Amino acid sequence: MIDENSLLYYIKPYTKRFILALFFMAMIALFTAFFAVIIQPIMDELFIQSAGHLTERASYMSGKSEYIRSLIQDTFNVDSQGMVLILPIVLFFSFLGQAVFTFLSLYIMKTLGLKVVRNIRDKLYKNLINQSIDFLSKSKTGDLVSRITNDIEKIKFAVSETLSVYVRETLTLIALLLVVFYQDWYMALIALIILPVAVLLLALFGKRIKKAGIQSQVAIGRLSNFLSETIVGNKIVKAYNMEDYEAERFSKLNQNHYKINTKIALIYSFSAPIMHTIGGLVAAIIFVVGMRRVSGGDISPGQFTSFLAALFLMYNPIKRLSQANNDYQQGKAGYERVLQIIKNKNNMLDKPSAVDVKKIEGEIEFKNVFFSYTPSVPVIENISFKVAPDEMVALVGSSGSGKTTLMNLLMRYYEYSSGEILIDGKNIRNFTLKSLRDSIGLVTQDVFLFNDTILSNIVYGSSDYSFEDIKKAAEIARASDFIEELPDKYDSIVGERGILLSNGQRQRISIARAIIKKPSILIFDEATSSLDSESEKLIREAMREVMRNRTTLVIAHRLSTIIEAKMILVIKKGEIKETGNHRELLKKKGLYYSLYNLQFPEMDIIM
Repeated sequence: MIDENSLLYYIKPYTKRFILALFFMAMIALFTAFFAVIIQPIMDELFIQSAGHLTERASYMSGKSEYIRSLIQDTFNVDSQGMVLILPIVLFFSFLGQAVFTFLSLYIMKTLGLKVVRNIRDKLYKNLINQSIDFLSKSKTGDLVSRITNDIEKIKFAVSETLSVYVRETLTLIALLLVVFYQDWYMALIALIILPVAVLLLALFGKRIKKAGIQSQVAIGRLSNFLSETIVGNKIVKAYNMEDYEAERFSKLNQNHYKINTKIALIYSFSAPIMHTIGGLVAAIIFVVGMRRVSGGDISPGQFTSFLAALFLMYNPIKRLSQANNDYQQGKAGYERVLQIIKNKNNMLDKPSAVDVKKIEGEIEFKNVFFSYTPSVPVIENISFKVAPDEMVALVGSSGSGKTTLMNLLMRYYEYSSGEILIDGKNIRNFTLKSLRDSIGLVTQDVFLFNDTILSNIVYGSSDYSFEDIKKAAEIARASDFIEELPDKYDSIVGERGILLSNGQRQRISIARAIIKKPSILIFDEATSSLDSESEKLIREAMREVMRNRTTLVIAHRLSTIIEAKMILVIKKGEIKETGNHRELLKKKGLYYSLYNLQFPEMDIIM
């Protein structure tokens, strides 16, 4: 049973393809071994021809040599004279066989690697995008991007290249070992005495590579995160003339990444010369022993040449296995980082008994709700209020008072610690997340638009809407006028995060996106706080039209936008301090009165 923690787990769906690749790699090993074997009759034939008498071959050839020579003659139906012609042809086909099967195995393993990595990347992204807001807000964007790009590339190399090398070179090594043992078991044992030392060194190098590989991936994540922050926040960087400061910070992170990869380069550089040295030592010993055995008549010159050819051919597989081991450890390090995301469980899941929201009237009730992001710092404390269907309720208070957090709890971005949040008298935890969020439209201050067309941003991935639906939503959101003035109208690209549009235009697109869902509940979170007067006027007009026959929650710093609210909740440090409509709250001359005076000191209080 292959565990999911193993990379081989993702090869299981392509078992037939992998077995075919194994067959092709076995054929490579066979043709490589065949090359080493065919060297023997070629060299023996050379010695026979140079001796001048075919009948003298017995003095040069042992029983094994004679057997192989006879086998070739019988197979191709040639006499002793014909061996001179047939042996070069057989030699050529040994190379041709290696070439053909190398191509087939490489292509299959590379495409297999691409399939495996595609599946891992899909699984990683699906798990990542379905993580809770809590997890995503605490994670570094650059690090997550690095895992889905850089780490995945390491995995791709491990599967498509390294795994192929492991299998192919191991099979080749086994085939060549059979050849050296067949030709002379005595010299083969001498050659293999040194093998445990090589294996031990490979394991040691691999362990160090894996450790350094994890450090390298973490360093890349930090670099990616830094790049993401400074590119997105480039206006602030330039506004404060901090280009040199940020360049220095980047240089330090880059230097750290360089140092880690220098260690990896050092280990890589050590492994190859050590394998060279081991190979040279073995070759020197074998050469001395082999010459004595040839001169003593124990083996023929052809056997010795074949043995040496097989032994030297073994060097490349051993060297490649050493390199592959180092590469695999880096791929394994990347896979472990990817696996952390894949195996991370989302704590925001539907209950087994959760049902889809059918039809919402729009009544919202918070009953003794408590919540904190960290156990020691309460954010919401014993909040209770009720909103009637089709009613507009506003939440006001200073920054950090907990207004947006309440809306996050209603959307189930976070789970409240205790109490209840009800919609139409039913606990929101009894609804499926998808149907709950489908029933709520959200417009935020920090509008996020995708680098796509205006039309795509309004419908956002849905194909359920006609073009008339889209135009109607844009008209209600007061966006249709500026859209029609654009050269490509609804097909206009908005740029990354909507950079090609003004704040007001982006906000109106966001409202259109919320409208087209036809939600029963609408949330406006600081929807006008960063707009100029003209844009604010248009947004307020749009909001009035959108709020008809819908339950609406409005979070606002600008009190001018919520004067018409049925009920206003004044929140301070996670608690409701005052409740009432605009006039009632002004008469109390409390927190709301103070906030209103701060914003409109030159105006008479509207009583």
